[in-house]
Amino acid sequence: MDDAATKPDLHARYVPVAVYYEDADTVEYIRDDVPSVNRRIDGFLTLTLDMISRKPIGFRLKGFKNFYLRHIKGQEAEDREKFLRLVAVIEKYIEVEGNRVFENEETHEAYQQARRIAEEDNAALKERPKAA
Repeated sequence: MDDAATKPDLHARYVPVAVYYEDADTVEYIRDDVPSVNRRIDGFLTLTLDMISRKPIGFRLKGFKNFYLRHIKGQEAEDREKFLRLVAVIEKYIEVEGNRVFENEETHEAYQQARRIAEEDNAALKERPKAA
């Protein structure tokens, strides 16, 4: 068997995709494949920043399925679509947490940055995590 056929192409173009990590109940979306650092905003949101420019290039949402089950599931006929579209989940979180997100300018701006990334890239999960 040819080894070249079984090895991944390390020169392939990076394609961003939202990934759900069930064990951590976390969704991660990174738009650029560059060295990065994480900046924790609060218990729900972590921004991923380009290590050189410090520009936001992604985000991590912790407690994702838990939040979905408590605040989104069953509220709308299109709850599957809402779950898959990360911008809708970020918007709902801002609505639910309201004052806490808006009381600090840095926190508010971080949520807006994550929302912009999700909206601009139409970031979405490809499938719903089990039991959601």
